Amino acid sequence: MPPVLYLLSVSTLETYLKDKYEKELTNIYLSDMNNILSGLTPIKDAINDSITVYLKNKIFIKLGGQINVHVTTNQGNILYPATYQDSAFDNFSTDPAQQAEKNFGILNEGVALSVNIKILHYSFIAFALLLFYILIFLTGLYGYYRKISTSIQLDELRKSTELNQLHELQNKKLKEIDLLSEEKEALLSDYDQLKSTLKKEKSQADKTEEDLFEEIEALETKLKENDQLKEKIQELEKVQNRFSRQKDKAVEKLEKRFKTLYKNIEITHRALASLTDMTDEMSLKAEELIHQLNDDPTLVTVKRKVFSKKGKITSFEVIFAYNGRLYFRKTNDNRIKIPIIGSKNTQAKDLLFLEKN
Repeated sequence: MPPVLYLLSVSTLETYLKDKYEKELTNIYLSDMNNILSGLTPIKDAINDSITVYLKNKIFIKLGGQINVHVTTNQGNILYPATYQDSAFDNFSTDPAQQAEKNFGILNEGVALSVNIKILHYSFIAFALLLFYILIFLTGLYGYYRKISTSIQLDELRKSTELNQLHELQNKKLKEIDLLSEEKEALLSDYDQLKSTLKKEKSQADKTEEDLFEEIEALETKLKENDQLKEKIQELEKVQNRFSRQKDKAVEKLEKRFKTLYKNIEITHRALASLTDMTDEMSLKAEELIHQLNDDPTLVTVKRKVFSKKGKITSFEVIFAYNGRLYFRKTNDNRIKIPIIGSKNTQAKDLLFLEKN
């Protein structure tokens, strides 16, 4: 857009200045009419002096513009700019009366003035216009960048809040599952006891039929309660499955974002899942470390090397947020692969994974 607007502006400015200077020159190029009619000054000299003085102090010319002025008679005789032959011929002394007659004849013949404006593309005006439009568009692009950056930050904050809420919901549901599991075990134990009691009661001959029916009814009630408990457990398992799907979606979003931001990084699904389970502070520190690995791996401080079971693949261990552990490898195409991210608590399990893979 800046070059297009620049060309349109140059064309418009040339048209505007042409009309402006043509009107101004029309008013002044025959300003010395008294000397022209009295024959004291040839009409060509008067026109040349008036136009020369007018153009001498024009800032437009000093800034690199061109003003081409032509004054001709209706029969095509050039009055301005003066040609060499005309100037030489006009230098001969002429009687004022004859000169006045000659000037009057030219005026009767009819005089036409035309102005042509040209803004050179290497002039100061042209550079200023182009620079002006470039600065305008750069300002607009910077504003757009700021808007998008703010939107991304807000989106990241919203995702972080949603992940925290999902973590809280997960912990709550896990506690409920543990409680229900304990209740299930207790009910199953009661159920076994009741079954044993029922067998004993049936073997007792002195038990009346009424007592047996009551005992059976109590057992059936317990069985119904056990069925209800099973239904609750199934519902909780559905909730846990839904939470797992939500977590998978969060990992997929994180994977898409990392692929977009960190072109030199290859990170596994397991590492991303571990990253979503971390606290906000640890995940931010881990991402800061990933950012450094993407830009310049040599700036990252490596704690130690970790070798696989076959000894062919070397991994590097890096500490972040005091308790965090990140392991990375260098691939054949000079990229960085992050197979796993964990903490000090999961270090033994993570090292075992690296030895086998």
